[in-house]
Amino acid sequence: MATTVAALSPGGDDGPVHAAGVPHPGIAPAASSAARSSSGKVTDTRLNAQQAADAAAQKPTAAGLRPEVQPLSPRAFRGPVAAYRRYAIREARAMAAPVAALVRALRAGDRGAARAAWGRAYDRYLLLGAAYGALGDLDVAIDGSPGGLARGARDPRFTGLHRIEHDLWTGRTAGEVLPYARRLRADVARLPRVLARMTISPLDYSTRAHEILEDAQRDQLSGAAAPWSGAGLRATADDLAATRKVIGTLQPVLSGRGDALPAVESQLAAFGARMRRVRRAHGGDWPRLDALRPREREALAGGLGALLEALSAVPGALETQLPAPVPAIPKGHR
Repeated sequence: MATTVAALSPGGDDGPVHAAGVPHPGIAPAASSAARSSSGKVTDTRLNAQQAADAAAQKPTAAGLRPEVQPLSPRAFRGPVAAYRRYAIREARAMAAPVAALVRALRAGDRGAARAAWGRAYDRYLLLGAAYGALGDLDVAIDGSPGGLARGARDPRFTGLHRIEHDLWTGRTAGEVLPYARRLRADVARLPRVLARMTISPLDYSTRAHEILEDAQRDQLSGAAAPWSGAGLRATADDLAATRKVIGTLQPVLSGRGDALPAVESQLAAFGARMRRVRRAHGGDWPRLDALRPREREALAGGLGALLEALSAVPGALETQLPAPVPAIPKGHR
């Protein structure tokens, strides 16, 4: 999606993240507001220059300063990841039913029923959310796009949900689509076993909630992910549900670690309300993206941007290590 979001940037392994333009809680006053005295102390503080630099990075110092939030043990993520794995396996097993319905509809030559079953299968796959990064080639087989293939959407290597979507919405016969639906059925049958072996690192899991909706912003609300069916808004609703699930598993860990959790919960509720208003305005069904009014697009873009900004604070609240120490100031300059 073309919307530019003033979101936080992930800090990776080096430390927590902070919004652009928002001071870090431990940053020392700017040079213009405090001068260093000849004794080596920073004016109006009890710290020398080295201690002030350490405090700016929230490094423990002799003066007793500590990070605002202590790093978590990686063991703290075992429960959330295990809970999400169980959830993902349930969703994967549930996906088998709409895929079977898709195969039956194609056998019967019922394009309308096949499209409806495709939508339900797509819902189930998107609800896996945080698991996508652990599926490797199976994700490509089920949810891949024709990008980079020599023959594009007609390339025989293009399979899965989006090959079926393309064929169902561009006039291919049911008989032509059926082999791809059968292959999808076989791939989906493998999902629970693959998910049972899934491993997600603490860093990856802490960023998943943001990544799910970042993908929705870039791929779903732009229409890039499901261009033939126009299912981007419906898919965004699925991504929102998956994000709620990730945050729900992390709630016991996030609770009491700054204000990330209440901000995220507030923005999840606000964006969910915007989505429901759009759905009601279109008769209770998720409209195609091309049926959205300009003001609806603007409201959704703004709401998703605010939610992404709130979610970007989550990795910093879930750090598993202290920030890198500030390089020591040479003795002659203290």
